[in-house]
Amino acid sequence: MIAALLLSLTIAYPRAGARLPCVDSCYMIGAVDRGVTNIVVGGQDVPVYRTGAWATLVNVKSGTNIIDVAGSNHVFYVAEPKKTLASTAPAKVRQFKKLPYASDAAQEMPTNKAPSEIVVVIDPGHGGSDSGALSPHALKEKDFNLKLSKEVALALETLGYNVVMTRTNDVSVGLYDRPKIAHDVKADAFISIHYNAPAINRNPRDIRYMAVYAWNDIGVKLAKSVNAKMVKACSPALSNSGVIKANFAVIRNPQIPSCLIEADFMTSPEGEEAALDLSWRKKMARAIAEGFGDWARGN
Repeated sequence: MIAALLLSLTIAYPRAGARLPCVDSCYMIGAVDRGVTNIVVGGQDVPVYRTGAWATLVNVKSGTNIIDVAGSNHVFYVAEPKKTLASTAPAKVRQFKKLPYASDAAQEMPTNKAPSEIVVVIDPGHGGSDSGALSPHALKEKDFNLKLSKEVALALETLGYNVVMTRTNDVSVGLYDRPKIAHDVKADAFISIHYNAPAINRNPRDIRYMAVYAWNDIGVKLAKSVNAKMVKACSPALSNSGVIKANFAVIRNPQIPSCLIEADFMTSPEGEEAALDLSWRKKMARAIAEGFGDWARGN
């Protein structure tokens, strides 16, 4: 078993040789053969999930870090603390501007339109050279986003809505080009689909939830309808953090109602397993589509 473990060991994050910001701890995720029940990471026993995935938090220091993982040295680097000079000047507040091509006025709700007249843009996050987060088996967020987005598009089309996707394969789409597609097609709504990862110094075994993010009131209204159906379909198996105000670039839209869905944490072994489960994706996709339908009808 040990020999098999050493041959099949994967460390998805942090990558060997990676340079991390200044932190006291960082998460590590990876995978081994199915059937292995635990591995030793940095001298600590770490349980292995039934899929072979594992996740833990390790203490680190500035400079070179060498962590023993199942008898194999894993090397990465942590930045030195920055030296800062004392200043009495007030801290600058970062201003987040709306999308430059968006009108300042919110467009009308599509409540008087038939589903066939309603256009919704589905945006699978990342793509091309931008892989997004990694799962324990080193699977890429961009691929999970596209799989779920295609199921959402199919569920929406089944309900009669017109769907436009910002990408249908593994290509790069500019961050500000994504919501511009919604303007070009005169969309009624824009929904971006993602999977989440924790902060670098949080343990992925402790963090797994769904959430929907919005920038303004029209986005929040859409987000609440979508989130409500997601909760009904996916709880209690997946906990919910609800609707959260955020400044993500693709949803800073005062004209077109926009939200961004974090469907799950792909860094957790359970989240990775769910993302690979077609029946689970279909269940979540139907919930998102039904939530959109509630919003479109003004419910």
